[in-house]
Amino acid sequence: MLQLEAEFEIVPGCMTIEFGNTSDSKVTVRTAEGLDMAKLHDCHLVYKEIVHDCIEVGEAITKLDEILNRKPLRSPWVQVLIYGVASATAGPFGFQAGAMDIPVLFLLGCIVGILKLILAPRFQRCSNVLDMVAAIITSFFARMFGSINGGNTFCFAALARASVVLILPGYTISKLLQANMFCCD
Repeated sequence: MLQLEAEFEIVPGCMTIEFGNTSDSKVTVRTAEGLDMAKLHDCHLVYKEIVHDCIEVGEAITKLDEILNRKPLRSPWVQVLIYGVASATAGPFGFQAGAMDIPVLFLLGCIVGILKLILAPRFQRCSNVLDMVAAIITSFFARMFGSINGGNTFCFAALARASVVLILPGYTISKLLQANMFCCD
């Protein structure tokens, strides 16, 4: 639609855009990682308006700036609880967790949420490492719970996998796309 020739390279927290065939026109964009479905949906609506010639590019840029500068719909502590709920619900459906695993998964998901949403913004330089730290901490707790009663009470594999489901790279988006949440018309 914009008739631009560009290449995009995406790594966690950073995107490099190269316009044209020369390396002189490179732009690097750094941002905090995260997934805000409301902002993603609004950006998709702006995209559709541009593609269907409903708005001009200048107006679209203004709308995108407003969307990006908008505050999140929920506070970080509510989002921590959402991390817990997501882990607790992903366990039985995706990782064969039992009923006894659900409260532990909620707790482990909240720990991941605290590390990702509360601590990571305070330590920007270490934010990529915090994902690994979250996986290590939850795997230790999963092993601890999984060892109770000789491994017959809690499922270690389900606890370890489902607790980090929201920090798996691309997992959330790929599952949303498989569920056809976004329409391409």
